[in-house]
Amino acid sequence: MEKTLFDKIWEKHVIEGNEGEAQLLYTDLQIIHEVTSPQAFEGLRETGRTVRQPNKTFATMDHNVPTKDIFHITDLVAKKQMDTLRRNCEEFGVTLCDNGSVRQGIVHMVGPEVGLTQPGKTIVCGDSHTATHGAFGAIAFGIGTSEVEHVLATQTIWQKKPKRMGIHITGQLQPGVYAKDIILALIATYGVDFGVGYAAEFYGDTIENLTMEERMTICNMSIEGGAKMGIIAPDEKAFEYVQGREYAPKDMESAVAD
Repeated sequence: MEKTLFDKIWEKHVIEGNEGEAQLLYTDLQIIHEVTSPQAFEGLRETGRTVRQPNKTFATMDHNVPTKDIFHITDLVAKKQMDTLRRNCEEFGVTLCDNGSVRQGIVHMVGPEVGLTQPGKTIVCGDSHTATHGAFGAIAFGIGTSEVEHVLATQTIWQKKPKRMGIHITGQLQPGVYAKDIILALIATYGVDFGVGYAAEFYGDTIENLTMEERMTICNMSIEGGAKMGIIAPDEKAFEYVQGREYAPKDMESAVAD
């Protein structure tokens, strides 16, 4: 049976377990932020465990950062969460895009912008819109806090392989019609639950003509259609976007071949 892009990446990361059951997947990258990580770090602390691979965990201040004045945190709970992330990253050796640093920003834009988001990776984060990273040909999905702790401790996660859904989109977008309109049209036509239980792979000439930012929009909003993740096959646009960024592969030619 012919395998989809999703199948190939998934199978490459399975450590143990049979399809149809929960399988143990190796996780290439976990991105964390200040809201869903405090309990996970506390769990490690209580059990005397460390972060398994700190170089594959990346943190950024995100949800609690004010829009107008990022240094003026008036909400005490928000400030505590941000202070806690800063302390946890220092204690456990995790790289942090701190508030006000040149790399700090929305969690699902930081990964692509610094070159951590790459084709063929498995990427998780304690946020449902982790699907955004699927625009680069990665399997990316949101996880819960207990799962964040599990990935921190083991660099793996138990998951049952979802069903696969191909979404073929063709034709040229008319003036004033954008990537967000594509996914909104799908949701309007097929409902907010059309993707439940599926990994949605978007393809077709319309998708190929989108910019990487537009593809990120499509994959981000696959969640709004009930899918756990969205994915788009990587092409020259994706490779060019990654190349030269801080965490991009040093041997880009070999990475593209893979």
